[in-house]
Amino acid sequence: MVDQLKNIVPELVQKFNAEKEDTFKRMVPIVLKKGLENTNLDMFGEDMQRGILNAVAEELVKKGRTKEAIAAYMKAKNKDKLIEIGDSYKNMNMFSHAIECYWIAEARDRLMAVGEVCLRDGQMADAIKAFQLVEDKTRLLLVGDECLKREKYESAIEVFRFLSHRDKLVTVGDECVKHDQLVLAAKAYEFAQSKEKLNNVGDIFLQKEQLNNAYEVYRIAGNTIMIEFLRENFNMA
Repeated sequence: MVDQLKNIVPELVQKFNAEKEDTFKRMVPIVLKKGLENTNLDMFGEDMQRGILNAVAEELVKKGRTKEAIAAYMKAKNKDKLIEIGDSYKNMNMFSHAIECYWIAEARDRLMAVGEVCLRDGQMADAIKAFQLVEDKTRLLLVGDECLKREKYESAIEVFRFLSHRDKLVTVGDECVKHDQLVLAAKAYEFAQSKEKLNNVGDIFLQKEQLNNAYEVYRIAGNTIMIEFLRENFNMA
């Protein structure tokens, strides 16, 4: 009797699982037609919900509707599948999409790895995003320095602002001034909270007779004398 049960149980389990799979698959067309965001699955148990969501996601992947598939896997809390999609994006050099998938899946190691690839390949915006998400300040400092070396000043400012690195922000601002990127210079100095440097930029704008820019920079620097001068003599407000 015991031996018979041992033989029957696996068959019953297999049959039960097959029936569940069939149920999930039968639900897919209905959910797709109504739209995942418009379908309420709360009446089902957690396992049933996940099964339906995973089945829907698989069908969406087949149809090339990857963004919707990600949303379904996200609801199903299927991190493995999200990582799988992220890996596919990474292999296609679609790094920003890969980073999004890894972040949703809380795949820190994958984020670090893709960040390294982006840094190596000069994809600075994606490298910054990946390292920011894992809060790797050491790597971010490297990215910031690389951005500065490549004259990607806006990206460098973003990194050093995130790191609250005032000295580096001043350095970026100085480089921007040298290359006549005065708006970016003012931005860097503002984040560095360097009023002296901001006033220098304001003076350059004034010499160039770019009064609106000069006024704005003096305003940020809190230079009340120059603000008053521009208001009284050039009707600035």
